[in-house]
Parts: sequence; structure tokens; C-alpha cells
Amino acid sequence: MFACTGRLTDLICGNVRANDVWSPRATVQAMLDVEAALARASAIHGVIPSSTVNAIVAACNADNIDADALMTGAAAGGNLAIPLVKQLTAVVKTQDAEAAKYVHWGATSQDIIDTGVVLQLRAALDLIDGDICFLSAALIQQAHKDTPMIGRTWLQQALPITLGLKFAQWLDAVTRHRARLIELRQSALVLQFGGAAGTLASLRDQGSKVAQSLADDLKLQLPALPWHMQRDRIAEAASFLGMLTGTLGKIARDISLMMQTELGEVAEPAAAGGRFIDDIAQA
Repeated sequence: MFACTGRLTDLICGNVRANDVWSPRATVQAMLDVEAALARASAIHGVIPSSTVNAIVAACNADNIDADALMTGAAAGGNLAIPLVKQLTAVVKTQDAEAAKYVHWGATSQDIIDTGVVLQLRAALDLIDGDICFLSAALIQQAHKDTPMIGRTWLQQALPITLGLKFAQWLDAVTRHRARLIELRQSALVLQFGGAAGTLASLRDQGSKVAQSLADDLKLQLPALPWHMQRDRIAEAASFLGMLTGTLGKIARDISLMMQTELGEVAEPAAAGGRFIDDIAQA
């Protein structure tokens, strides 16, 4: 009988760390990180006075934001960036009235929202990449097993196969997802920065330079054009997550079928507080 490790079971059941990446506070902080990077990039090219940067960057902390007021303002303004910039400007003004004039300079709400989402997406993909690598390593260790097992078609017994083949099939799919993840990083982790009309007109001849410095600061790629009205990158990320979830669901279903009492081909580890041992104790 093969026993799934606790870590592998956790991966199949879900990753709670990803919830932190997409928490309300993390969402606000990601947007503030973009605002701070924008101030630094703009100052490099003389768009805003360098003397204003420290006050703006220091204020870009989610702890400075009133969450209740932010939600109320978002409902009234139509997006999260409008009330966020208003609060950020007020915070900066308490420290440096002159610096407050240059908060959010040259950007539009969608620049901050979309780039913030990309920063969160990158953090989530980092977690997923680590888990895929761990899962792949675990499957590689088992894919060579020549232990015979019953092959099935429509849940009916068929010709015998090996347990290693079952693991190899899972590994094959997971490996393809890793390749997709690498490609997704190249296509989706890009800066969104176009200003009100997508032309960066308010930055005049410094627009492209500020955009490049902003991308460099955030460690994102600079796309050929602003993309906030073209959602294919976001859709691609969602499609990847959907396919990965489908594969993990398939693995989970296989395990649940194989660990039925009358089959007993695999099992979860019997640990105190675990579902398997608790259910037995209550029987």
C-alpha cells in the first residue's frame, strides 16, 4: 500500500498561503507599491522633484489606509484606485504638502489596479511554481515503481498495469503545466502604464523612459503597448489555473477511489487530527 505524504496531501487539497497573496491588505499594498515605484521612476527622469520621493514612498504603506473609508469610496468612485489615491495624497500632505502634489503623477487608475494585480499574480505563481516542483519531485520518486495493480476502464477491472504508470501519467500532466507556467511568466508578468488615454501624454517626452524605469523598479517586463483594455493576459492566467486545478482534481479523484476500503491501494497517513483517523475513531 502506498501512503501519500502529508505535504503531498496538502498540495492536492489546496494552498492556503495563496489566500494571503490575494487578501484585501495585500491588494492595497500591491497598488501602493506601484505608486511608490512610480514616484521613484518619475524622479529619475525629472518628471517630479526628487525631493518629493521620500515622503511619497514612506506613505505607501497599507497601514496608513482606512479600509472602511476605502470600501465606501470604491463603491462611489467605481474603482479602488480613486479613493486609495485620495487617501494616499492626504497622508503625504501631512508630512510634505509639496510632495502631495505629485502623488500618482501621470498615471490613471487602471495602471495602478492592473499592475498591482500583476504583482499579486507573480507572488501567486511563485507559490504555485514551488508546489509544482515539489509535487513533480514526489511523483518522480514513485513513477519507477513496478508494483502491479489493477487497470480499470469505466471503473471495471481490466488488464493489469503498474502503480508506477499511474504516477507517471500524473507526472506527465504536471510537467506540461510547469512548461505552461514558465511561458505564462513571460507573457503575463508585464507592466501596465499608459496614463488616462494610454499615451502617457502628461509625461511628454519622458513617457517611455519613465515606463521603462517603472518596469525595472517593479521587476516586470515592459510591454510593446499599454494593455489595460486587452484582457487576454489575465484570461491566459485564469486558463492556466483552470487547467492546473483540473489536473489536481483528477489526481485527487484517483487517490480517493484507490483508497476505498474495499481496494486499499493507497492511503492517507494516519496522523492525530487527520480526517482519515478521526473518521475511523467515530465509526
